[in-house]
Amino acid sequence: MGAKLAVVIHAEEEFDWHGGFYRSNTAVSHHVELIKLIQAMLDLGAHVTLAMDYPFVTSKGGEEVIHFCKGCSNGTIEFATHLHPWVNPPFEEPLDGNQVSNRHSYPGNLSPDLEYQKLKVLTDKIEEVTGSRPVTYLAGRYGIGRNSQEILRSLGYEVDLSISAFSDFSHQQGPDFSQYNNALFSKGGITYLPHTCCRISRFKWLSSWLQKNPSYLNGRDIVSRVVRKVFGIVTYRLSPEGVDLNNLICAANHQIEMGHEYLILSFHSPSAKLGQTPYVQTHEDKLRFDAVTLDFIEWFMHQPDVEVFTPQRLASLKSIV
Repeated sequence: MGAKLAVVIHAEEEFDWHGGFYRSNTAVSHHVELIKLIQAMLDLGAHVTLAMDYPFVTSKGGEEVIHFCKGCSNGTIEFATHLHPWVNPPFEEPLDGNQVSNRHSYPGNLSPDLEYQKLKVLTDKIEEVTGSRPVTYLAGRYGIGRNSQEILRSLGYEVDLSISAFSDFSHQQGPDFSQYNNALFSKGGITYLPHTCCRISRFKWLSSWLQKNPSYLNGRDIVSRVVRKVFGIVTYRLSPEGVDLNNLICAANHQIEMGHEYLILSFHSPSAKLGQTPYVQTHEDKLRFDAVTLDFIEWFMHQPDVEVFTPQRLASLKSIV
């Protein structure tokens, strides 16, 4: 079966990634650059999923991006949901002041009621602004928790992109996805498509084994680190943020060879503008980011038997196990 590519943009506010989580960080000033990049991707034949958080969907800049996307050809843009709990009402007072703890930056660590209320507010706002109710969800910081599935189902969601394959965020009070590879599956009425990430060794047999056993050699202990170095095991996320074109192509080819036909190319919307994320700090970074994004899409579109898609298309795939 041919490979299928979704481009998923984490459409969010600008903030200092190393400076904590503050309710006051709500600026969206990268809309002009983002519109240009979306247009360039569409010109290459891509489809784009705009997973939007509350500051983005309520800001002047975000509204301009949404207005542009609503004018694009039918089916090429999907409006999805991206929950950053530290900037999304309702807020708890006085415990939830301007700064939010690292633990509560993950939506899945909130109380069930607060996670539901925040997601409902955001879902309703996206429907109000775009004219369509979102069915695809992407938790901020990939932070789904034990209550997230039931909450998503109750609000009409059908697809979740929050799993980050091979990743473990438990050292920073986040979720542990180290048991997941990139396989599409359905559970509890929700179809899950992990954000594409791959682990590759210089030995092909080991790459295949790691794909089938994602939790092995994935730890932070000294033994795991040494074994990864000896066997040349590297991890790549399918993203132009910090990954060069050759490694993106290597990651995509690896996933296709492993039988995973659905791929997600993802990035954070502030990376479209110079100085807004750690990945784009210089003029050269900006040129590289744009070039890698567009060159990868162009490469993919020239491969045999490929398709582009938006994750909402997966909503009907309820029988996947």
